[in-house]
Amino acid sequence: QDTVTLPSLLRLSLPHHFVAMFEESIYALIPPVVHATARQDMYKSKFPTNVAPTATTFGLLGTSAPGVKNVGGQMGAIEGAHRMRKTHATFGKEAEAPKPLMRTSTAFGATGEVGKTFQRATVVAPKPVLPSKAEFSEATMRVAAAQSAAKKNFVQANAIENILSAPKREEGPIDWKKKADFGKVPIYLKNIKREITEEHEYIRAMQEAQAAAAPAGMRLMDEDEKLSLIFDLKTKWDAVNKEYQKHSTLSLASLDTIGKVKRKEAFEAQLAQIEKDIEKLSKPVLWVHSPE
Repeated sequence: QDTVTLPSLLRLSLPHHFVAMFEESIYALIPPVVHATARQDMYKSKFPTNVAPTATTFGLLGTSAPGVKNVGGQMGAIEGAHRMRKTHATFGKEAEAPKPLMRTSTAFGATGEVGKTFQRATVVAPKPVLPSKAEFSEATMRVAAAQSAAKKNFVQANAIENILSAPKREEGPIDWKKKADFGKVPIYLKNIKREITEEHEYIRAMQEAQAAAAPAGMRLMDEDEKLSLIFDLKTKWDAVNKEYQKHSTLSLASLDTIGKVKRKEAFEAQLAQIEKDIEKLSKPVLWVHSPE
C-alpha cells in the first residue's frame, strides 16, 4: 500500500508552474508569465472635507454655538457672523504651535531663562586628602632609613663589627656535682609523693567512716583481703576449667552415659558459681560477718 505524504499532496494540488519554482522540473524550462497587477486609484470621499459632520460637537466648547453643529446635514460650508470653530481644534497639523510654557525659577541648576534646557553642572574631582602629622613623620622616617641603607657599606660595617667583637670562648665540660641541687630530690617528685600520700589518707578516712557506719556484727572487708580472695578464686577457676577440658564431655556424641552427662553438668555449675563469687568480690564496698 502506497503512503501519501504532505509534500506529495501539495505537489498534486498546486499548478505546474508553482511546482517548477521550488524544485527541478521540466516545466521550469520555460519561465512562467508574471502578470502585473494594476494599481487602483486612490479613494476620494464624495463628501467635502471642509464641512463638519452632521450634529458634531467637536471644537465647539467655549464658542457661541449651542453645542452641536450642522444639524441639517448641509454639504456646503455654512458660517454665520461668528466663526464657530477654534483655530487649533483640528485632527491634523496645528495651525499655530503653542508657545513653550516654562516658569522662571531660581532653583539649583536653573538658568532663569525661558526655553533653555537644564544642564547639570560639571562635578570637579576633589583633591586628595592631606596626610596627618603622624603619617607624615612615619613616611619621613621610612625615606631617611631607605636613604641611609642605600649609602651604607655593608662590607666595611661587617669587618668593623667582627674586629671589635670579643672572641667566643668554648665552654668546658660541665661538672654536675658542683650544681646547687645535686643529690637533692627534684621538686616534681616531691609533689607526686605528696599527692600519693594525700590520696592514701583520703582512702583510709573513707574506710574508717564506712567501718564506723557498719551494721551490727558486720565489718568492711579490707582491699588486700578482697584482692587475695579474688586471686584464689581465679586460680581455682583455672584448675576446674582444666579438668573440664581434659574430660571428653564437650561434644554431644561423647555423652553416651549418664555419668558423663552428670560430670559435665557438675563442672559447669562449679565454674558458674566461681564466676558469681568473683563478681560479688569485685564490688567497691563489701560487708562481711565479724567474728567478734
